[in-house]
Amino acid sequence: MLAVPYRLVRALMIAAGVVYCSLILEAIAGFPLNVHISFLSELSARDQATSPYARAMDLISSLLMLAAVVLSRRARAVRWEIAGVLISTALFAIGTMFDSFMPMHCAPSVGTACRESEAGGQAGFALMLHEATSTIAGAGTIALGVFAVLAIRRYGWGGWFAKAVALLAAGVVVTQVWLGSVVAYETLSGAEVIAPGILQRVTTVLTCLLLGTLLPALRQACTR
Repeated sequence: MLAVPYRLVRALMIAAGVVYCSLILEAIAGFPLNVHISFLSELSARDQATSPYARAMDLISSLLMLAAVVLSRRARAVRWEIAGVLISTALFAIGTMFDSFMPMHCAPSVGTACRESEAGGQAGFALMLHEATSTIAGAGTIALGVFAVLAIRRYGWGGWFAKAVALLAAGVVVTQVWLGSVVAYETLSGAEVIAPGILQRVTTVLTCLLLGTLLPALRQACTR
């Protein structure tokens, strides 16, 4: 870990965590969507006033993460767990970047017209592409959480801060897998689920916190 420009990479990851947290945009916009039934990605739908801002936040955060990965590339030879952290961060960033280029045509939670148009046509195709890129980002997030826990464990857990971040990373994995299971169940069964939007916002907040705290935690763990 000492082979990387620590302060610069830390600043990039903290900035990525802040910019990725689209709950900030949602709050500034006055919560235009129902937080119980909508997903944050709907803020970037083309029919929403928040679309250019949400897409810009995804793009900027992904570029910041990729820059941090490139600057940290020498650390991949230290431990395979660190290589896993870097690769999963890059995967998460790539999925997020494609999310910014491939938003949904409209926000499904806003009205029945959009939900009906998902069955085919432009809205349905845009939704399919967005779901694919979101799956890539989600897989990267899960992998990042897993490798973060493994890396901190490999270095002996470190102090209380490193242990707290390991717990945070585990929370990211659990909530992201839970969210994926909920969405898969709803898709396959056609049944309504309870407040998936709240769960998605929880996992997003945890992910933002992990991005901003992971590097200091790894440093604390490996220097004890």
